[in-house]
Amino acid sequence: MRFSIVALACAGAIFATAAYADDPMSNTYGNTVTTKSHKTNASSQLMFAADGTYTASATGADGKPASFTGAWTLKDGGSTICLAPKLPANTPGSAPSCSPLQKHNVGDSWSVTNDQGETFDVSLTAGH
Repeated sequence: MRFSIVALACAGAIFATAAYADDPMSNTYGNTVTTKSHKTNASSQLMFAADGTYTASATGADGKPASFTGAWTLKDGGSTICLAPKLPANTPGSAPSCSPLQKHNVGDSWSVTNDQGETFDVSLTAGH
């Protein structure tokens, strides 16, 4: 599996936000963020936790599945989210990637471009 594709998909993707001003990620807890890379067609499903962690299930451009965990942080006053997938050392795509954080509700779909220049279609659906 090409972890770089999976990591980029995950890194580019999570910008679903919130109903609560004090936690811009609260709308993602208990729900699923799905991403699809415009470049590779790799897709992933991410589940975020309030403790700053996430789990991901992904399908790379090669069609092979992968699962992994990672950590997320907010910066720039909550207007940017950064994802750090936990992948084997020296794996391409294992470096943190950041994306603009926008407010979205369950049922929304949008596109976003990460700091590595990759664009993703993103959606937020209810439940896991």
